[in-house]
Amino acid sequence: MKTTSTINNAQLFFIIFQTQVGVGVLSLPSSLYADAGTDGWITLLITGGAIQIIIFILYFLCARFPTLTLYEFAPKIIGKYAAGIISVLYVAFAIATSIIVLELFETTIKTWILFRTPMLVILLLLTVSGTYLAVGKIKVMGRFYQFVSILILPLILMSAYTLKDADIRYILPIGQNGFGTILKSTQKGIVSMLGFEIVLFIYPYVQNKGKAALKSLTLANIAVTSLYTFLTFTTFVFFSPNQLEVIPEPLVYMLKGISFVIVDRVDLIFLSIWIISVMTSYVSYLYIAGKGIQHLTKRKKTTGPILIASFIALFFSMFSHDRYTVEMLSGYHAKASYFFALGFPLMLLLISLLFKKKEESQ
Repeated sequence: MKTTSTINNAQLFFIIFQTQVGVGVLSLPSSLYADAGTDGWITLLITGGAIQIIIFILYFLCARFPTLTLYEFAPKIIGKYAAGIISVLYVAFAIATSIIVLELFETTIKTWILFRTPMLVILLLLTVSGTYLAVGKIKVMGRFYQFVSILILPLILMSAYTLKDADIRYILPIGQNGFGTILKSTQKGIVSMLGFEIVLFIYPYVQNKGKAALKSLTLANIAVTSLYTFLTFTTFVFFSPNQLEVIPEPLVYMLKGISFVIVDRVDLIFLSIWIISVMTSYVSYLYIAGKGIQHLTKRKKTTGPILIASFIALFFSMFSHDRYTVEMLSGYHAKASYFFALGFPLMLLLISLLFKKKEESQ
C-alpha cells in the first residue's frame, strides 16, 4: 500500500486509546461486580496483561506485512477465497459493533439527558458527526483523537473527587472471591476494552514502525487498563456491595450525587465527555468497515463505502432499544469478538510462520 496519509506514533497511541475507551465504561463496574464481586478491579489488571499478549500477536502479524492491511495480506496467507470470507466477516463485525454502539448511546442519552427527544434524532447526532470524521484521512482521525484525549483528565478528576466519601472497607478483604472467579470474569473486561484490533487496519499508515509502534500500542493498553481500573475501583469504594447489586450504571450515579458552587449536575459533564469517547469508537469501526467494503468492491476511495456502512448501521440501530434486547445482542457480539480480536489474527500469524509467508518487499 502506497499512501501519503500517515500518522506518527503519538497519533497511533491515541487512536488505540480512544477506540478502546468507549460505551462500555458506564456499565463495566456493575458487570464486573456481578461476576467477581468487589474484586472486579483486580480483574481489570489481569485483563490488561491478557490484552498485552494479544497485542504482541497482532504486532508480529502486522510486522510481517508492514505496508498492508489485514484485508490485503490475508489473501497472501490463506488464498483469495478464504481471505474474502474473513474480510466479509470483519466488515460485518465492524458494522455490528457500530450498531451496538449506536443503540447503547441512544438508550443512555435518552435515559439521562434527552428524555423526550425522538430516537432517530439522537441516532443522527452520532451518525452524522461520526461519518463526517470517518470519511476524512487517517491523519485527520489521529489528530482529532489526540486533541479530544485531553478531556479524559477532567473525567479522572471528577471521579477522584468522589474519593473523599470513599470507604475502603467495602472492598475488604481483597481477593475474597478467589483467584478462579477473578480470572473467569476477565472475559467481560476484554470485551469492554476491545478496540486494539484496529491496528490490523492502520499499521501501514504508521510512520515509525517496529519497536516504536509496539511501544505506542503497549502504552495505550497500559493507559486504558489504568483508567478502567481506577474508575471501577472508585465506584467500588464509593458504593456499598448492596448498592452495587441494584445500580446499573454506578459511575453516573456516583457523579450525580456531587455538585459544586457553579456546577450542579456533574454527571452531565461526565456524560458530555463520554459522548466524545463513544463517537471515537464508532468512527473507528466505521473506518474498519469502510476499508473492508472498499477492498471487496475494489473502489479507489473509502468515502462511498463508509457512507454505506454508516447507513446500514443506522438502519439496523433503529430497531428495538429495550435494555434486555441490547444486552442480549451485546452478549452475542462479545462471544464473536474473540474470533476477530484473537482467533483469526492468531491463525493468520501461525500459517504465515509455518509457510514462511511475509511481504516481498522485506
